[in-house]
Amino acid sequence: MMEVQLLTPKQWNSYRKRLADFAVKYSDKRLTAASIQTFRSLNSALLVPSVEAAYSEAAVSIARQGSRLLGVGFAANGGQQECFFVVHPKARELGVGTAVARSLISRLGQLTCHVAVDNVPSMALCFRLGMSAVSMFTGPTGKPTLRFERRTPNAAACTRNIDVIPQ
Repeated sequence: MMEVQLLTPKQWNSYRKRLADFAVKYSDKRLTAASIQTFRSLNSALLVPSVEAAYSEAAVSIARQGSRLLGVGFAANGGQQECFFVVHPKARELGVGTAVARSLISRLGQLTCHVAVDNVPSMALCFRLGMSAVSMFTGPTGKPTLRFERRTPNAAACTRNIDVIPQ
């Protein structure tokens, strides 16, 4: 059974290196050096939701089965500063990315992701979450990149047609 967990500051400080290594190893070279650096240098205090807004400035979510790490998701500033999801190759197409992303949305209240147009699995994930592609630009690697936004910050992640679109 898969368990999804939003990390506390203490857990983040304990798992930081393992999660960064996992992200680098299983990202299929889709993460930029800047993304990894932002992840590694994350201030754990940003993971704590503010009392006023009930949302945090950043979130790290993991999916695991027992002690086996299946996936990790990270977003800072609602995803506008950084957003990525990495799923172990043997756990792909099992809903891991969707579960991790939903937990980030619940903690952040919104989500923005930049996805290179050649990254079809990540684009499919964004659409499954009810995100909209709102613009296109040239990304840091020189590829055309879509900006996805979750425009209904307080709504639960979209679940309609989730079984129709293969993961």
